[in-house]
Amino acid sequence: MRKFIRNNIIILAFFNSASVFNYLFQVVVGRSISSIDYGVFNSLFAMVSIFTAPVSVVHIVFSRFIVNLSLSGLGKVKSLFTKSFKIILGLSGTILLGSITTIPLIKDFFHLEVTTPIVLVLITICFSMLFPIPFAILEGLHRFTRLGIGSSCTPLIRFFGALLFVAGLGWGVNGALLTAATASVFTLGFGLWSLKDIFKVSSEPLPDGTFRDMANYSGPVFLSTTMIMILGTIDISLVRHYCSPEEAGLYATAAILGRIALFLPGALITVLFPSAAKARALGEKDGYILWTSLSLTAFLAFSVALLFNLWPEQFISLFLGDQHREAASLLKIISIAMAILSLTNVIASYSLARSDYAFLFPLVAGVTLMMALILTYHDTATTIAYIMLLSVSSIFIVAFAQLIFKINRSLTTTHRRT
Repeated sequence: MRKFIRNNIIILAFFNSASVFNYLFQVVVGRSISSIDYGVFNSLFAMVSIFTAPVSVVHIVFSRFIVNLSLSGLGKVKSLFTKSFKIILGLSGTILLGSITTIPLIKDFFHLEVTTPIVLVLITICFSMLFPIPFAILEGLHRFTRLGIGSSCTPLIRFFGALLFVAGLGWGVNGALLTAATASVFTLGFGLWSLKDIFKVSSEPLPDGTFRDMANYSGPVFLSTTMIMILGTIDISLVRHYCSPEEAGLYATAAILGRIALFLPGALITVLFPSAAKARALGEKDGYILWTSLSLTAFLAFSVALLFNLWPEQFISLFLGDQHREAASLLKIISIAMAILSLTNVIASYSLARSDYAFLFPLVAGVTLMMALILTYHDTATTIAYIMLLSVSSIFIVAFAQLIFKINRSLTTTHRRT
């Protein structure tokens, strides 16, 4: 228990520090270039997020299987790393070469006259695609300190690179994208260095059907990740589509702040997932992992929601300026919804670690309910916010009830055997 809490503190410190430096990176870039160039930078930089979105699935799948393989030593871990890294390396190289041929199309789409920014983005994408394997291995091996340091490398290097290349040397968009590419290279290098002891051991054959099992497991992981991503992001786009530009702007303001209740405790999942997976593989009790994670998440998430409900105007003015104070009522609703979603995320990660997919039913049903209601009732942004709150709450209640039922049934079965 003590070690589990210590690991959570380590990850929280590193991951939330990374979030701060990500924000500071955007501040330095935004203050150092014109609004037009800042729009160009973020449009190109968004390509990194789009193309590396599937990486999160790879990370979860690898972390889960590394836990099991590591129980018999590092030889099988090395084999999985070597084979998988070669595959991802070949894929990223193919994407790079293929994308080079489409540079004229990309330039035309973004209305650019130069090629350098696009090349820098493509380099960043290719190196970022390689991240999940070494860092998933660190997570699966419970090397949380190095995982935290590695996760902080990218935003830290981006921030100082922006100070040098953008604010100091005045290289504009190219400087901002150069520091992003440099950060991806250094982060990957740190991840590989952190696994140097694995490279020294002899490879051992993987169990038959390992890659088949990983492929089968990736389906539920992809579905879960996609549904939670929809719950956490789609509302902004729907408000933009159905409501006035003024309402959409206020909703976006509230959503940016409200999602702090989701992202602040999100780092705890990094410790929960491999810990629960290892406990299951060893046949150990893992109840303390679930309840500790739920308690810490609830404390952090609802503390944020409480603050935003007590002083919404003050926080909006502090972070985004007085001109957005009208978003206060929306912030109250969204922050509560995101706090509840953070608890659902814990249940989803715990269940995936145990290869229990029952939670997918309320998750998919809840997303379907939300979309159906918003398509029918979308007169105001407040209506959409309440629909999201209703949907997220329904998902959590059903998923939590499922979880309690299974725990009680397991305890009953255990008592009968004894």
